[in-house]
Amino acid sequence: MDKEEEKRALIEEMGIHFESEYSLPPLAARIFANLVITEETGLTFDDCKVKRGASKSSISTALNLLLQIGFINYFTKSGDRKRYFKIAVKGSFFIKKLNKELNKLEKETFIVNKVQDYFKKHNPERYNEDEEMKNIYLTCLKNNKEVFKDSINKLKKI
Repeated sequence: MDKEEEKRALIEEMGIHFESEYSLPPLAARIFANLVITEETGLTFDDCKVKRGASKSSISTALNLLLQIGFINYFTKSGDRKRYFKIAVKGSFFIKKLNKELNKLEKETFIVNKVQDYFKKHNPERYNEDEEMKNIYLTCLKNNKEVFKDSINKLKKI
């Protein structure tokens, strides 16, 4: 497999991942994948159109979505009217992703504790029956939250 075939396969694999992980439409996911692995400083609208073979309208919609959700941004070059699209500021994508996952862990911890409090008050038998499993689960959530927080802080320092 030559470099271009390998690149196309990787873009497709990443696109499928981004579709499911971030609920992106297929074209936006492929454009984002292309921007992640491009060796160029940024891609123009026309570059995206040529690489994806989609209509101007579809490319515009996909790029606007990626801009709105903060996955990409653009820059211009002096004397050039074109916008060059690139992935968002270094590390910000990972920080956003980790913050999103941290938020899920915090919500999960909150609701499990709320259920635990309810059972403790209204169904002590069930509370005692499930206590060991819930404690193991809550410890896992707590440990994961600490790992996420530590990783976010490290990324912010880069």
